[in-house]
Amino acid sequence: MYYNFNEEKIDGHLVTVETKKLWAVEIDLAKKLLEVCKKHNLRIFAEAGTLLGAVRHKGFIPWDDDMDFAMMRDDYNKLVEIGPKEFEYPYFFQSIYTDNTWGSMIKIRNSETAMIDSAYSEWKERNSGVFIDVFVMDAIPEDENTFRKEYQFVREKRRLLTRRGVYKIDLKNVRAVLRSLFVILYFVTHSYFNTQKKIVKMLSSYKISDHKYCTLIDFYSGSGIDVNNVNRRECVWYNETIELPFGNIKLPAPKEYHKVLSSLYGDYMTPVKGGQLHSIIAIDCERSYKEVITKLKKKDLK
Repeated sequence: MYYNFNEEKIDGHLVTVETKKLWAVEIDLAKKLLEVCKKHNLRIFAEAGTLLGAVRHKGFIPWDDDMDFAMMRDDYNKLVEIGPKEFEYPYFFQSIYTDNTWGSMIKIRNSETAMIDSAYSEWKERNSGVFIDVFVMDAIPEDENTFRKEYQFVREKRRLLTRRGVYKIDLKNVRAVLRSLFVILYFVTHSYFNTQKKIVKMLSSYKISDHKYCTLIDFYSGSGIDVNNVNRRECVWYNETIELPFGNIKLPAPKEYHKVLSSLYGDYMTPVKGGQLHSIIAIDCERSYKEVITKLKKKDLK
């Protein structure tokens, strides 16, 4: 399906040749990721727009430009350990431990391609090949007050790690100056990676098998999502895995995908074209990001 590089309309949306080339690179990355997970007995699921695309379109949502997967914490932690050895060039296993990036989210990239976002200049020397995302799903405590406190803890630590990673002294106003000084002082006495380990340790203490609800707490908190807007799912929805067709491959999905998608999108079978979360300024499926970056004008790298 995605190796037919002819421009065409899918569900009323014009899909360009360039988009199909991007999809093909991402399908290849997904196949490699699923191969590694199968080899090491790790459970993984299509997530968000990728799960929706598999159910509604049997492939990419026509206006989508990425692929998302999710893993439960225990399997995710194992992938973090084995990933750097399993993904050899041109594949790249990108995490806080392998590259100049932030947060717990994993990206699997193709180093011979380019998918560069507008924040590139803040993350110098980072691999910026075409990527797919892997999110981590954590169980959450039943007690609402406990959950809110822990969510706030993760959110604050994620904010610090992000500011440390893209740190610039901010002199806009008194508040900005004080915030900059706080970040400096915090990392005088706290290690960047130890702060990350504290987050992982706390979230790893909740086992999916022992709790009713789970969520992408690390992603939501790192994105600044208010605790009242956090999407919560029942852990039992992920007890069984099925395969859904996605273009020319099949993707693992929770058997209760209807409940997952309903919790995320409501009436998910009615297409609603939304905006992208990524601020991508350059995509090239035939040249390395290193080459593409040299040709970008400085004004593009904000």
